[in-house]
Amino acid sequence: MKLAEAECEGFELTIPSKYSELALVRDHITRIGKECGFDDHLIYDIKVAVGEAVANAIEHGSPDGEKSKIKICFDYDEQDLIVKVADAGNFRRAVPGPDEVVNYRGHGILLMLALMDKVTIDESPNGTTVQLTKKRGQSKLPERQRIKFFA
Repeated sequence: MKLAEAECEGFELTIPSKYSELALVRDHITRIGKECGFDDHLIYDIKVAVGEAVANAIEHGSPDGEKSKIKICFDYDEQDLIVKVADAGNFRRAVPGPDEVVNYRGHGILLMLALMDKVTIDESPNGTTVQLTKKRGQSKLPERQRIKFFA
């Protein structure tokens, strides 16, 4: 089965469709996040969002199970970090509507949308590509300001 097309000008990583590969993906996110100047909090957010996209590709986009491949592309410039996750599966709508009962599953896309600046999902006959964008030059609020909300 052929992977969805995801053009890559930066660093490209192709992994087998195994959850054990998530650690390798997270290591690359840490390295690239530091190169982009993101603070530790934003790097963590990016790890969670990309981890969700890769986990979805493993679960839903791997028609040949662990023999399937997942392509992760990391591109960045002065303004953005763009991560593309491409698989060979068919996209399944997983975002619950406002009137739907929400259970313990199906929150991955909502997490990606909450943690990244832009998320696009491209469906093709060859598979699905999820593109996650994070603007550079941001940082989270200082710890004391984030905790103040709970005081």
